[in-house]
Amino acid sequence: MGLWLGASGSLTPALAHVEYYDLNQGAQIGDLTVAGKTQSTAQYGANPSVTGPGVTLNTTSGRPLNDPAYWNGTYQSYTGVGTFSNVHYDADLSSATVDVDDVTDWGWGDGTHSLATGPIGTLGDTHKVDFFNFRLAKASLVTITWNVDDSTGNYIDNGFSVFRGVMNYQTHDDSSERLNPTTFGVGKVQSALDTGSVRDAQGIASAYRNTTASGPGNYVGQFNALDNWGCGNQAGNWSAVSFVAAVNSHNPADGFSNNPNDTLESLTIKLAPGNYIIAASGALGAQGYGTNPGTFNLSNLHGHLTFQATAIEACQ
Repeated sequence: MGLWLGASGSLTPALAHVEYYDLNQGAQIGDLTVAGKTQSTAQYGANPSVTGPGVTLNTTSGRPLNDPAYWNGTYQSYTGVGTFSNVHYDADLSSATVDVDDVTDWGWGDGTHSLATGPIGTLGDTHKVDFFNFRLAKASLVTITWNVDDSTGNYIDNGFSVFRGVMNYQTHDDSSERLNPTTFGVGKVQSALDTGSVRDAQGIASAYRNTTASGPGNYVGQFNALDNWGCGNQAGNWSAVSFVAAVNSHNPADGFSNNPNDTLESLTIKLAPGNYIIAASGALGAQGYGTNPGTFNLSNLHGHLTFQATAIEACQ
């Protein structure tokens, strides 16, 4: 059985900024309204004031809202993207299933590139990853599954990472935090936000990202599948998330299989109360996770994610 390279419908996905498939609300939220950003800033607090080459920030927040009273069009902008089912949310039990059709075969894999490796570059492009978010009111046992296919019976090597904290809506590479900052007459300089010591309103710092001339090369993105990372949006809202776990256990040698079990990824983990995101996509080209042929440059693939969180006290 061969992989049909035309199955994705396009070799170049539409560029998308961080828009969360919200697993508690059962909808994809694209951004917050002005009223929503006011509530978000009240919820999370103000970011520290940081200046430096390639940094243009304000201190407000555009992060997801936790209070269901604000889960409506007055405070949130909806995209209508994604097919949700089995959605339930309360303090003791949460669940959701979501099907998406905007997955690349390489987005998560690129996020494993911590060193320049020929044409691959360093870290991953946030535009090529799907982002999901959820909230836990209590310490919970969480189970997540993820699989990717081309809708013709071929299942693609894939992976996902879980992070504590949330990015602002509409976050993307090279926005209010430059991807590869430079100063006239000096050249490449260190990003002031990626020194490893600047904490956002959530108390989270990005891992050190060496953007100087001694660094690993030009970054192709800011998405790090294996560590803390930070990023901003055009409005100047910056945020960081803290790495929890990465999953890419199944690696068919051809990069795909006609058996969904050969590529199905799953994680069961105990998590403390708080906000979390899942970053998921194809894993072709990943470093340190088995052998695969690298990307087929497929986009608009189908992704299927399931989520369940059960309060630990309810498990006993």
